[in-house]
Amino acid sequence: MTGKKKNGLNAGNGSIVVGGNVQGSNIVIGDHNTVSNQGINITPLFDVIYQCVEGNPSLKPADKADVKAELQEIKTALEEPKPDESFLARRFRNIKRMAPDIVEVAFETLKNPLGGVMEVINRVSKKMAEETNP
Repeated sequence: MTGKKKNGLNAGNGSIVVGGNVQGSNIVIGDHNTVSNQGINITPLFDVIYQCVEGNPSLKPADKADVKAELQEIKTALEEPKPDESFLARRFRNIKRMAPDIVEVAFETLKNPLGGVMEVINRVSKKMAEETNP
C-alpha cells in the first residue's frame, strides 16, 4: 500500500508498508524496481541428496558419514551470501572420489530440484532392473 495509513502504520509518499513475515518473498524496491530474493530454502534439496547417500548400497557406512559431512559443509557454504567457489569445488571433488554418482545427483538436484528427483528415480529403476535381470 503506497502513501497511506495501513494497520496503524504511516507511510510517506512513495513508501511501501509490508506486514508479516516476508522471508522467501521477492521484494521490489526503489524507483527502478530492483528485484531481490530474500532467500531460498535448500534444506529439502539436501534431504533428497542425503536419501540418495543412504540408499547407495556400494558405500560403506563410514563413507556414507564422510559424504554426508561434505554435503553438510556444502549446504552451509551455499547458505552464505557469497559462497566460496574454491571451497565448494574441493568439497565436490572429495565426494566425487568417494561416490561419483552422488555428485551427479547433487548437481542435478541443486540445479533443478525436479531433475534431481528424476535422477534418483532413474538410478533406483536401473538398479532394480539389474537385480531382476542378472
